[in-house]
Amino acid sequence: MQTINFDIGQLLRKVRSGHFLIPQFQRDFTWQEGQTRLLIDSIARNYPVGSLLILGENDKVSLKSRKLDANYPPEDENLDETYDEPGSESYYVLDGQQRLTSIARVFLDAHPRQNYYFDLKKMHEVFSEENTAWIVSRRRGKKNPERKENNRLIRSDVALNQQKCDVFISEYMEDSGDFPEFESDKTAARQAAARLKGVFETIRKFSIPFVALDNNAPLESVCRVFETINSTGTRLTTFDLAVARYYPSPDLKGLLDASKEAHPMLNDYEIDGERVLQILSLFYLRKNRTSKVPQATRSVLLSLERQYIEEQWEDAAFHLHAACEWINGLGATAETQPPHGTLVSIAATLMCFPGALLQPKFSNMLNKWYFCTTLAANPSPAHNYKIGDDFRRFCGFLEGQSSIQFPRVHFETAEIIDISHTTGGRYKAIQVLMRNTIRKDFMTGSALQGDLEDHHIFPYALNKSGLPKRQLNSIANRIIVSKSTNRDLADRNPDAYMPELASLHVDQGSHQDLDRRLQTCFIPYSCSEPEFEKRFRKEAFRTFLEDRAEKIVERIREVVGDAWKEPRDSEDANLEDGEFVAT
Repeated sequence: MQTINFDIGQLLRKVRSGHFLIPQFQRDFTWQEGQTRLLIDSIARNYPVGSLLILGENDKVSLKSRKLDANYPPEDENLDETYDEPGSESYYVLDGQQRLTSIARVFLDAHPRQNYYFDLKKMHEVFSEENTAWIVSRRRGKKNPERKENNRLIRSDVALNQQKCDVFISEYMEDSGDFPEFESDKTAARQAAARLKGVFETIRKFSIPFVALDNNAPLESVCRVFETINSTGTRLTTFDLAVARYYPSPDLKGLLDASKEAHPMLNDYEIDGERVLQILSLFYLRKNRTSKVPQATRSVLLSLERQYIEEQWEDAAFHLHAACEWINGLGATAETQPPHGTLVSIAATLMCFPGALLQPKFSNMLNKWYFCTTLAANPSPAHNYKIGDDFRRFCGFLEGQSSIQFPRVHFETAEIIDISHTTGGRYKAIQVLMRNTIRKDFMTGSALQGDLEDHHIFPYALNKSGLPKRQLNSIANRIIVSKSTNRDLADRNPDAYMPELASLHVDQGSHQDLDRRLQTCFIPYSCSEPEFEKRFRKEAFRTFLEDRAEKIVERIREVVGDAWKEPRDSEDANLEDGEFVAT
């Protein structure tokens, strides 16, 4: 890595000759005019504008690219030196497109719809006040003269031509009549002109640093560097790099769009094309037995053969869709799904063993594995090694060669009550468990399907009467219901509608049906018991939470089976120290 400095003239000659290329994974030029003016003003004051990140164009890193979004005039006599030779080195701009395009549009008069001008009168009046009003724009017409409005405005590209610029400034300051105070004091006029000439000289001498990555830097490193320096902008993914690397054959974006059209659930789960490439990589690595634990790293993804991608893409997308369907049937919606890496390991397995989900032994194992993985106290992140190891174990299980290691799971009722953050992993895991268990709406008895909602049993509005906010938001106080039930109940207290529901079923002789439904919904009370109504009063809220949390714990124990661990002490809980073979 090295730093290269270009002054404005050198930089613009390279820009004008087309030696700066924008990789296709970069977003389009998006700066507003105010941002461009602020940049030019900073250059005129010799303020730092940050370094730009570039990579020399080379055969090892071949990226689909475009030129800067600028329309250069046929001639530019204000660049007083010859343009770079066509054979000069070209660079991919990894960071700095917005700044570089703005500089080109202003100092090469290359904006497609307007011209920039420097207002000499405003420069004289407000430049010292850190004001950008001296930079103005005018709609581009058939004729776009170098000077306008009684020579008050100088077209921005003229700033690069020292001789012409100096003459224009002197003529305006001394002869325009805009400065009555200078008519009898030519010395003052010349001093004012000298100050403005100094601003333009600062522009011409301004140096912009470019950090150049080594030309032999692999694409994986380029991606990592881009993500680091561009963390506040558009995130570059491995798929973006792959699109630029492989285009036009194969056209990965086109393949992904076609897959999403054929398999809409990929859209529902916001699947990125990188996941398909990971599946292809795992399938390839297993087929070629290149390592004990196959890992779909960036370098592997970016080195897949073009023909292999084209031939296997749809098969990988199809099995990724099958994994989405399976996880949806388990109860994991797009809002509560685990990391996408989980879908990758399952889809890659299905690609190796089509129809594996139809085998009860494998399907039952996968159900248990999913809940153990997501309910563990410290679930392992779905990084490349974890994804590859899960894939390897699934394949080994189907071949009867290896066991499945389930993370140990343990919950106390107090832990369940304490889970209240809807974005947390364990909250989402229990929500999936609820969707997997609760099949009927607890109020209507209708089958739960389609879009469902997360309802507070004791309404959150009770926080105004003293109930703790955190406990009201507890997963133990939430229940999956239909949209219509959620609207009907709104903020009603449960002691207002639960007794009515119980009386209706008792009168109809269907109280046992309601009891079964309540039990399935983790509400451990019988509608025929004398104290039923009191269970839902505000004063019984804490007891309700404890009773319901205990029912949730019972269900978790049932689902994880022998992966449940009674801790010997606090340090022993949720250790991944046991292996169990699913039967």
